[in-house]
Amino acid sequence: MRNGLVQGVFGAACGLLLFGAANAANADDSVIIGAATATSGWMAAYDEGPVAAARLAVDEINASGGLLGKHVVLQQIDTKTDRAQGARAGSELIGRGAAVLIESCDFDIGGPAALVANQAKVINFSPCGADIKLGNKAIGPYVFTMATDAEASGALVADWSYRKQHWKTAYILVDTIIEYNKSVCRGFEKKWTDLGGAASIVGKDSYKNEDASIAAQVTRLKSVTPTPDVIALCGVTPGFPAAIRQLRSAGVNTAIVGGVSMDGDAWHDALPKEQLTNVFYASYSSARGDDPRPEVQDFVAKYKATHNGEPPATGQAVTGHSVVTAWARAVQRAGTFASDPVLKQLEAFKDEPLLVGQTSYTPDLHTNFLRPMLIFGFTNGKASPFGYYDPRVGDYVTWWKK
Repeated sequence: MRNGLVQGVFGAACGLLLFGAANAANADDSVIIGAATATSGWMAAYDEGPVAAARLAVDEINASGGLLGKHVVLQQIDTKTDRAQGARAGSELIGRGAAVLIESCDFDIGGPAALVANQAKVINFSPCGADIKLGNKAIGPYVFTMATDAEASGALVADWSYRKQHWKTAYILVDTIIEYNKSVCRGFEKKWTDLGGAASIVGKDSYKNEDASIAAQVTRLKSVTPTPDVIALCGVTPGFPAAIRQLRSAGVNTAIVGGVSMDGDAWHDALPKEQLTNVFYASYSSARGDDPRPEVQDFVAKYKATHNGEPPATGQAVTGHSVVTAWARAVQRAGTFASDPVLKQLEAFKDEPLLVGQTSYTPDLHTNFLRPMLIFGFTNGKASPFGYYDPRVGDYVTWWKK
């Protein structure tokens, strides 16, 4: 079932779509990767890192001789964080002959471009859109996401909290501004209940990102008996840093866990360092140069070398590199740029080693549910990686050393 808003955008843009068959390489010696992503508007903060990483992957492919004898070119059109512009950008890039399309890291913003590409039978990826609708379950068979599903990431954090930290009671506090937050907490709650039973969830509450105060929520949390061992805080900036500050200021020093939205250093100044302790989250990698995997450290060094010494804003950047790498490997194995043979190769991925981590797809599922993720912990304002946690084994894993 498709999102009605996306259907409406597609209906308005369908006249822009068909510029002829556009799911193969250009007639010349190059092949186009299109990026219908944001460089302006609020979505740019999430799209720019993965697209910059995708450019690095393109450079690596070209330095090694190209792809099936062709030079790879990444062309990007700014969607301006606008759904209709996203559909137009996707249509234009497909019209130019893009063999694969990259769309924004959000279903509502990226979905229109994905829908246009799917209608044209062009393989397309969202690098870090974690909504399961960014895949073949909602839009169509040519749509993939490189992200770990939002509910799955919440479940992973719950599994780590229960099995590795041995916390036994949990409290859930969710920012209801977007579906992603609710999905992360939904995954946490389901997994935690499976592990510890319904009674081990000692309370649930919600807030809105724009709330200046969550004093009432803090009061309710402090009245809960027994005191929870861990708080699952599912939110995005600026709301969740403010929530942490208010919890700590009220004397709530309970462990706090969250998902990928806690990645990045930009929000740390929103609260005193001493309050940013006993806080944990999971992400795809570390952009700080301390990732356990040497290939990620190399990636960060290359990124800094091409961005005036600045590292990626978050560990999510590796998703963009992995989109290009995954598609290129599928093209090589298929021996063609044509979408259907490439689709079959992608759907055969089983723990494929990529910068984003072990990646699997099937004909039934074009997102990831069981990928290990890197756990971070804060002490006095500084985040350090603990290791890649795999819920399938209930422990940290080092698959890249095999």
